[in-house]
Amino acid sequence: MERDFLKEAVKCGERCVLVVDTSAIKKNAGFIIKKTGKKLIAVVKADGYGLGLEETVKALKKTASLFAVATAEEALAVAETGEKALIISPVTEKELKEIAGKDISVSVSDKESARAAAESGSDVHIAVNTGMNRYGADCRDIGTLLEICDAADRRLEGIYTHFACADKEDISVTLESEKRFSAVVNVLGKRRFEYIHSANSAAALRTECTGNAVRAGLALYGISPDLCNAPLAEVSRFYARITHIRLLKDGDALGYCNGYVASGVKRIAVIGAGYADGLPYALKKYGAVLINGTICNIVGNVCMDCAFVDVTYARVQEGDYALVFGGQGEMSYRAQARKCDTIPYELVTGISRRVRRVYLT
Repeated sequence: MERDFLKEAVKCGERCVLVVDTSAIKKNAGFIIKKTGKKLIAVVKADGYGLGLEETVKALKKTASLFAVATAEEALAVAETGEKALIISPVTEKELKEIAGKDISVSVSDKESARAAAESGSDVHIAVNTGMNRYGADCRDIGTLLEICDAADRRLEGIYTHFACADKEDISVTLESEKRFSAVVNVLGKRRFEYIHSANSAAALRTECTGNAVRAGLALYGISPDLCNAPLAEVSRFYARITHIRLLKDGDALGYCNGYVASGVKRIAVIGAGYADGLPYALKKYGAVLINGTICNIVGNVCMDCAFVDVTYARVQEGDYALVFGGQGEMSYRAQARKCDTIPYELVTGISRRVRRVYLT
């Protein structure tokens, strides 16, 4: 049964609210595991893609084998839930000290990071650069990193790479990166890595990849990567409450810098979400929200704490809630991102911590 996100937003009563269905996160995790036949490494960095790290980890305790994060702080938050974290970004010596003794693995991609990890006592995942040229060791240097870890008797828990173009129509770049990674894994065939992972959400849903695990992020949160069209369960919707309704006469100006001037009599709703809440300033030009089934255009400049919506032809009143992101069609994260010339990742992770989260289980 479809969850009533709007009902929960109204019940909450806040100026803006993010409603999150954690049961949908579980469904998406199950779908990914069934489709790939591999273990799931759940990417919960950036506060669980903005939905809440602790709640996301809690939802996936029985499904995910490992939780991937970007910082030591995030890893410690995962550890507090009793689950194991993998930091997939470079870590500093200070961070290694902070996580010492915790059930946290780290990534290494050069001799310096391998030595530091070995000295810290952390379990290790070797990151392999297969073309993205962000993090990761060159394929020819993997042997040296193995020697450093072996000399310190460090547990080599995993090996992985990351694809740069898995969500692009031309899949040849991904296939070439996969070929390079597969060659490294084959050379190290005698090694018993618990986790061998290369596929992000897009690769997991589009291709067969080397390894026994997939590293999924966006798809867990109900947003299908480009070209995948996966049947994912919807996870979240972002709403803003109508706090005021204004009547403008012909020629009346509205908002900062008189960003909108009424052409004829207009009825304008002020909604309680602005760019400090995660409603992008860029939506001032082509953005819209959905109120009581009617698409209403955003007008004028988006403010820090509110935005303006033309409701001249909509049946709305103060206290009604506008859907900002979520659902299908024009309000979906992907559709709204296109209007901002950005990607859905930025919208979902950009919903600020001052926005109230409500969790459906």
